[in-house]
Amino acid sequence: MVKPRTAREYEAEISALRLELESLKTSQTVVVSGASSSTGSQDGTLSGAEEMILQVALDNTIDYVNAQMATLLDLPDRRAALGTPLRQWDRGPLGEGTLTMVVEVARLTPQAHVVERSFPGLPPARLPGSDNPRPAVDPILRFRAQATEGRVQLVAQDVTRVRWLEQTFSRYVSPAIIEQMLSLPASRFMSMERREVTVLFGDLRGFTNLCQHLAPEQVQEMINSFLGEMVQAIEGLDGTVDKFVGDEVMAIFGAPVPQPDHALRAMVCAAEMQRLNRGWMQRREAAGLPARPVGIGLASGPAVVGNVGSPHRLDYTVLGHTVNLASRLCNAAEGNETLTNEATHQAAQAALPARAFKQPVPRMHFEPKGEMTFKHVDEPVKVIAVSVKPG
Repeated sequence: MVKPRTAREYEAEISALRLELESLKTSQTVVVSGASSSTGSQDGTLSGAEEMILQVALDNTIDYVNAQMATLLDLPDRRAALGTPLRQWDRGPLGEGTLTMVVEVARLTPQAHVVERSFPGLPPARLPGSDNPRPAVDPILRFRAQATEGRVQLVAQDVTRVRWLEQTFSRYVSPAIIEQMLSLPASRFMSMERREVTVLFGDLRGFTNLCQHLAPEQVQEMINSFLGEMVQAIEGLDGTVDKFVGDEVMAIFGAPVPQPDHALRAMVCAAEMQRLNRGWMQRREAAGLPARPVGIGLASGPAVVGNVGSPHRLDYTVLGHTVNLASRLCNAAEGNETLTNEATHQAAQAALPARAFKQPVPRMHFEPKGEMTFKHVDEPVKVIAVSVKPG
């Protein structure tokens, strides 16, 4: 007969488990109790990610295992594994006792526990969907464990691609765009491809001269405040923030996720940027703070988009004539002015009947500015000033 454990022995076991949990936290592990992800459901699992399921009985033997979990644990016969100790299989690339620790911690509280950890030695072939292209990073698994009447159900999911997308693109795009990117193959974002996009540049007029009269902390405060307003407008239309260069912001519409109405989105975004900037200037002037108007240029057309850089530092960007033209139009714009070309104007009008965004389209006024010549642009460009009609 097994001698019952004392309260002190239980406390010692719980303390040991907590210490083991803390050691995992410092070993590329994230542990969250009763948590949910920005890309997941309220129970701590990720929507759309295939599940590897394991049920463990009160005596820590395997009560149920699905085919995906059997592959992860390298079980030769998942039916034969039923009733065998979990520790017998809880080893190898997952580490010694990793799943057992998660199960034991889940038994300490009625709350669900979520653990994420990277596994450098885990062969991708053991993971669901291993035949699809994967990011060249260590696999990351998400474990959700919850105890019910002694039995623990543990659900594992491969979140490598989710975390790679968040880490790579969270600086550029809104969470809503990352959600859409999850349905696309990872190779789509690692390779360069030619795409129809609209590129937008916006920067403050007279900012360089103003900087000469400001303290460094005043320059920083002004730039951060201005760019915060501009990013709000860009993310509101699901644009991609490509980069900041001083007081200049560059945005892309139509990549990394295709947007057939990219020209219209960029035009509405420019109008919103101008509206936000006018309010920003009014508030700052009332507070005695420096403020300058913004000039914006946007152009639509083919461009090469994708990640560029080294294996240790990648930037998602867009290259080509369309980028150069949008930049030149921005440089030519006066304060409070938005300039574009005929191709962008026509593309925006064509997209209006079937636009795929909810933000209202303001009544716009288009004023021809004549032909302008720009550096590194072969032919004169018919330039159009875009403004919002009052009322």
